[in-house]
Amino acid sequence: MKKSILLFLAGIAATLALLPAGVFAQGRGGRGGRGAAPAQTPKQMAPIDMTGYWTTVITEDWHERMLDAPKGDFGTGAPGAIAIPGGGFVGRGPNPSDRGNIPYNVAGAQLAMKWDPAKDEAEGNQCKSYGAAGILRQPTHLHITWQDDYTLKMEADYGTQTRLFHFARPAEGGQMPAKLEAPAGEQASWQGYSVAEWGEIMGGREGWPRGGKLKVVTTHMKPGYYWKNGMPYSENAVMTEYFRVQNLPDSGQWIIFSEMVEDPAYLRAPFIVNYHFKKLPDGSKWNPTPCMAK
Repeated sequence: MKKSILLFLAGIAATLALLPAGVFAQGRGGRGGRGAAPAQTPKQMAPIDMTGYWTTVITEDWHERMLDAPKGDFGTGAPGAIAIPGGGFVGRGPNPSDRGNIPYNVAGAQLAMKWDPAKDEAEGNQCKSYGAAGILRQPTHLHITWQDDYTLKMEADYGTQTRLFHFARPAEGGQMPAKLEAPAGEQASWQGYSVAEWGEIMGGREGWPRGGKLKVVTTHMKPGYYWKNGMPYSENAVMTEYFRVQNLPDSGQWIIFSEMVEDPAYLRAPFIVNYHFKKLPDGSKWNPTPCMAK
């Protein structure tokens, strides 16, 4: 009995020895094997579809986003113009942004009080409120497409701006980088350099719809404004954004968007906002306009 089992196992070993090595690579499905399935690109593995035309839905910070808010309006009116019962006037003291919507330190608040749109225009800086940290706060339309399998393109008609979200590309041999960063020597620009990754990919099988979110981290931004009244961010600012797509019962789609800016030069704490965009059926409302200082 033992002899027959040994002969049987020996026969299996001999048969396996005659098979080509590629058979084992296919069976394992390991990275780098000749028979392994190629890794999906970020475009292929996208858990949400952000492509198409979208319009801003302005229900937060309305007067700063839809109107030309006056200089020194940190979200609560001009410094000293509003009194809180039992708490004195907002913005009185060394920090004019005190109890405003933006957690400025004294340097950031005082710089905001020096805003001069005519000076920006004369210096060719009329796009300062159209940079990466400001453009999605504006009353804009978005057109989102895939530039290639690793780059998501977001165009805004307000100021005719374009942002590129860069996903990690596999290096030689198929290995993914541990962390994607801006290229060495990257120059600062209005839209900066944005690194993207999909987060929390869920569902997609057994009747559950696939879902998730997009995370984008942007650096290398030129100094700009959050709102069109000179609320500054510096070249040291780092912006982290999250995008989610929500399907509504009326078959509409919304992007739920959050933005956090960390800026050691001007902020005492991270500045966080949550905004919304609604999907449009087509590009009929698309209306590119130039940057304007005011």
